[in-house]
Amino acid sequence: MPFKSIKQIINRLSLKKEQLDFWKENGYIILPKLFSSIETQNIRDLVDQILKNKKTNEKTIIDIYVSSQSKRIYLKDCPDDAELESFKINDLYLEHELIRQAALQPLLTKYLREFLHGDPMLCNSLNFKYGSQQWFHNDSLYMTPPKDFNLAAAWIALEDCHIDAGPLQYYPGSHLIPPYLFSNGVMSSIPEEMGAFQEYMQSEIDKRGLQVQQFLPKEGDCLIWHSQLFHGGGKIINPELTRKSLVTHYFRNGDYPCKTADLGGGRHWMVRETQKID
Repeated sequence: MPFKSIKQIINRLSLKKEQLDFWKENGYIILPKLFSSIETQNIRDLVDQILKNKKTNEKTIIDIYVSSQSKRIYLKDCPDDAELESFKINDLYLEHELIRQAALQPLLTKYLREFLHGDPMLCNSLNFKYGSQQWFHNDSLYMTPPKDFNLAAAWIALEDCHIDAGPLQYYPGSHLIPPYLFSNGVMSSIPEEMGAFQEYMQSEIDKRGLQVQQFLPKEGDCLIWHSQLFHGGGKIINPELTRKSLVTHYFRNGDYPCKTADLGGGRHWMVRETQKID
């Protein structure tokens, strides 16, 4: 069946009531084997090639961790030993059609459209080789949606994830916790007030009896989550294990007045400059 015909069928499909109910109650949904092994291999090959040729790469930005602190630098300036630890490559979607097509895969877009109540706009992509070991947080702290909670994220497994590789962790139902407002009255993070934020979230989690879960996907599985889902990266037990993944974030297209490009079928991506180096 031609791709266009498949896309037309997908766009006519509605999510099952139990899927929508699960999303509303838990703040996430898992789509098993959304991507084929060929698709995930192609993304892995692209990232490997980018890392191999990093010295000639003038644009790509990478976050590395030095003494437990994140540092943003150009990939070409990344020390070789930094690639043996947690790092993330930022926004490959801006330069590579392969990443854009994966992040806006038609069925994934269909789910995002339901959850965002409108066409999604890809606004960020992160490629990981190892677990992030990132502390628990809400995405709205750093990418505050311009309207309501119209921000969602997707985690695409590029390989099977072992429990000792520092898997993604999250608290189902934590998206229902009333958002913490900082002293300026909004959800955007103020570094000096993050301690109070963490205390608030832990108190609310304890009050509700929420239990942490781990995402141990197989290659090709995809997790979509709500902007307010409290999540983070688990501790890496075996540093030799990789946890290759593509993480993407989306605003609702109609909420954000900016320059976008359209892949067709209501699939949009934000056209912007790469992030700045401090």
